[in-house]
Amino acid sequence: MCHFIAFGQKPAKKGFWTANLALSEGVYLPFYMLYNEQKGEVIVINDEEQITLELVEKNSDSTVYEFTSFNTQIVLKSIQKKKISGYFYNKDRKSHPIIPLEGTFGGKKVNCKSVKTTHDISGKWKTSFSAFTPGEYPAIGLFNQTKKGRVTGTFLTETGDYRYLSGNMIGNELTLGCFDGSHAFLFTGNLINSNLSGTFYSGSHWKTNWIAQRDSNFTLANPKEITFLKDGAEIKFTKPDTTGQLVHFPNPHYRGKVVIIQLIGTWCPNCLDETNYFKALHEKYNEAGLEILAIGYETPEKYSEQAERIKNYTYKKGVPYPILVGGIASKGLASQDFNMLNSISSFPTSIFINRKGEVVQIHTGFNGPGTGEIYRQFVKDTNRLVERLLNE
Repeated sequence: MCHFIAFGQKPAKKGFWTANLALSEGVYLPFYMLYNEQKGEVIVINDEEQITLELVEKNSDSTVYEFTSFNTQIVLKSIQKKKISGYFYNKDRKSHPIIPLEGTFGGKKVNCKSVKTTHDISGKWKTSFSAFTPGEYPAIGLFNQTKKGRVTGTFLTETGDYRYLSGNMIGNELTLGCFDGSHAFLFTGNLINSNLSGTFYSGSHWKTNWIAQRDSNFTLANPKEITFLKDGAEIKFTKPDTTGQLVHFPNPHYRGKVVIIQLIGTWCPNCLDETNYFKALHEKYNEAGLEILAIGYETPEKYSEQAERIKNYTYKKGVPYPILVGGIASKGLASQDFNMLNSISSFPTSIFINRKGEVVQIHTGFNGPGTGEIYRQFVKDTNRLVERLLNE
């Protein structure tokens, strides 16, 4: 797997480290670590994604780094020069908030483990998670494999993608993973009679089965059709901003504008992917009449803490448009707030409104840059939609 982290505990050697998160007994999510002595940075790389952590505390026996996008940390303790231990800490989780971590020094850049394999899983796979249970849900596995068995790709679901995954195919055994500060995902599987089956671990708190078979024609529900406006209804809501001032929609500021209403959570990686795209969209089209208004549904229970999360997110991520405070992170609450829709089934959900105040599209979930061409095509299509609405 190709994950890299850097850290700055002084007895530790500068360079690349090999580490594991212990998800459960005998189950480990591997990643790599890199220490930048001059900058004192932690950098996480998931395949093509680079994530820089922020040093927040340095003690005599440990160093604490924070994922700036999420309420999570890595706490590292140096055992000796070539061995470290510590833990990943998700401060929002009430159960299983800590995952132990151990690492050893690699000395130089550690290449992803690779061996020759006779099995190539490159392509599109019809997938079911929690197969044969009441909670079963569909997905699409998209994989690319090298001749030496390195695998990259992701899973698409009807609420978004599982972002950048990487790992290996060794013999008939598949291992894929992602560690981005919110997700600690591990997928293990076996290829038997041209079918894949295995276990999906999400941190140390949850696991389920998954099965897959090649199917180049399989599709998921159209994200533009999952959520819809009820007949005769219109988008109306009132929510406070981060200062406590109530904001009503619609209001004169948005009259005659093309508006995107974005329902997100600052804890949500797919929402961050969408926000990064919307930042570029806002920069390109705001002067022509595009406005974006987001509502954040947050993990803390108190308004003051929810507002603080949104303030920090807006500042650290450079979000140029307002994010109102929606309340607790609940699709049920969002569905109540937007009862003019059939339901809110995913964060993010985005509502596109034309200059006349009419809803022209509602997009459920988000498939980000980890999906490659799917993401690039979405960007092209959405840019064209916004341009058309601005020119109407």
